[in-house]
Amino acid sequence: MTQWPQHEMFSNSRGRILAMDSAGYVDDRNDVSDVLICGSHGAPCATQLVMWARPRGLFIHDAGIGLGDGGVNGLKLLDSYLIPCASVDGQSARISDGRDMYNNGIISRVNQAAVRMGLEVGMKVIDAAGQLLEKNPVQVPAARRQIKVHSDELGEVFALDTVKYADQRIAGSVLCMGSHAARAMASYVDDLGFNLSGVITNDVGLSKDKSGIEGLALLDPFDVPAATVDCNTARVGDAQSTYFTGRISYLNETAIRIGVKLNDPAKLAAHKMLQYANDKKNKN
Repeated sequence: MTQWPQHEMFSNSRGRILAMDSAGYVDDRNDVSDVLICGSHGAPCATQLVMWARPRGLFIHDAGIGLGDGGVNGLKLLDSYLIPCASVDGQSARISDGRDMYNNGIISRVNQAAVRMGLEVGMKVIDAAGQLLEKNPVQVPAARRQIKVHSDELGEVFALDTVKYADQRIAGSVLCMGSHAARAMASYVDDLGFNLSGVITNDVGLSKDKSGIEGLALLDPFDVPAATVDCNTARVGDAQSTYFTGRISYLNETAIRIGVKLNDPAKLAAHKMLQYANDKKNKN
């Protein structure tokens, strides 16, 4: 199979900014650490070619935008995957020329994920791409299936789509998952062999007999604060959605005791869990 050209415009320890002339050139050389500039139009049939790689960000040509915003309709498709995406003004850069888009392009449209990363219409692509490389918290290759979504002096928060991806690398962190909080979740956490600062999962609509949240209370004896987010605020199976858009729906007694509240953003709940773990460590 042909390996289509990908041009490295910039790289550092956080990842690469790559320019290519078509979204169809994205392949297994790419992962979540990349920012991609692709010379294709921004319709859904083009942006969906990039979704599987979950890049830090995507820049795509607006193709003149056109009737019904057809040239940029694919930007909002990537919001579902929390992938920042911006279109490049067709009068500022050549279509099917990723390098020209990087060097000379001006942003014409942005999706909501890009807005959260500070991108706006009128920015230079070269500046916006650098901003995504530095600000988007994804820091590990997709194959490792562990995404560090937050890090500060209190500790780290990792996003794992399922608890089965957990290992020693996330010891001491807050674990955000895309899966449920049923009994099996608590059993997996108990079996990890190391401490967690907290656990946040999806309530999966509770399910019969509230089985979707039964595992929360099972973590109280281990002094692990645990909570779920409302399944209507975060996608099941998507841990990044749990962290970035989720709102707390149910809590165990430990989480209540440390001040986590119903409807807290998951990001705030994770901060409170890290603070609690840090306070315990300092007392000891």
